Amino acid sequence: MITVDVSINEDGKVTDVIMDGHANHGEYGHDIVCAGASAVLFGSVNAILGLTSEKPDIDYDDDGGHFHIRSVDTNNEQAQLILQAMLVSLQTIEDEYNENIRLNYK
Repeated sequence: MITVDVSINEDGKVTDVIMDGHANHGEYGHDIVCAGASAVLFGSVNAILGLTSEKPDIDYDDDGGHFHIRSVDTNNEQAQLILQAMLVSLQTIEDEYNENIRLNYK
């Protein structure tokens, strides 16, 4: 299962996101849940890097299974909007494939 741990501050702003695990919905390389979640995450991070002034701290495993984004300025409205959009997309995947992906808010 993919777990997505989302840390939210008292103002409702995203402070960091950790995605861990594998969906195990299909064969490696053909897993639509993994592909969808990865595309949403990487597309969102690329949007933050390309469309805002943010340079977040990113940690990941080269072989997949772990991605951590942190140090996004909670006052940067554009970056926060991208993160919120990312969460909506991941929640949509979770709604359909709740045995393969789980979002946890902290």
